[in-house]
Amino acid sequence: MKSALVFFFLILVTRSHADDESGFVQLFNGENLDGWDGKPGAWEVRGDEIWCTGASENRNWLIWRGGQPTDFTLRLEFRWDKGNSGVQVRSDDLGEWQVFGYQVEIARQEVMGLWHHSLIDREHPKREARFLMSTAGERALIVSDGTRVNTKLEEAAAVQSHYNENEWNTMEIIASGDMVIQKINGVHFATLIDQDSEMSRSEGWIAFQDHGKGCTVAFRNIRIKETSSD
Repeated sequence: MKSALVFFFLILVTRSHADDESGFVQLFNGENLDGWDGKPGAWEVRGDEIWCTGASENRNWLIWRGGQPTDFTLRLEFRWDKGNSGVQVRSDDLGEWQVFGYQVEIARQEVMGLWHHSLIDREHPKREARFLMSTAGERALIVSDGTRVNTKLEEAAAVQSHYNENEWNTMEIIASGDMVIQKINGVHFATLIDQDSEMSRSEGWIAFQDHGKGCTVAFRNIRIKETSSD
């Protein structure tokens, strides 16, 4: 019940304060990758934008090293042109630019809205519940034993229509307690409430994914405001 109340409160608050930038801190200086950790040759700065070069054949992540925030609102702009990418939050660093945890998918329109668990092993006993957790128009609840229940709130295609391929879009990720919400271009796409006693994460790294093999994606105007779920 508490998570449901927080969910509806956050929706109301973010609708009325979407343009409020007070308290936000920039994570990217617009000049170089100071403060970020990435595979050599896989990422570069072009003007005030971070671009995946498409040169890496293998999946890798660009990791922000400024901290592992708990409750926060993350805002950024992104552009997807080709391949597969994503934004990680509250994730674990496995080394060698590999990241394990919550991911907002960035790809073609019909898969947008996905909450995905990156790098979960094919043989993991909870893979079915966690690999693809929710998509556009859904709220997913994972309870303490790892069981997942998805509730459809809106038609996926109607929600996904607010995202534009090959153009700049805005993204907002809100993390509060056991809940993470994703919004794109001001539209609520999907919510995940993770109460799994083993797998739920309350803090961790922020990172951008390059899935390899010619991925073309870019990010800019990346900022965060740390908050409290109390």
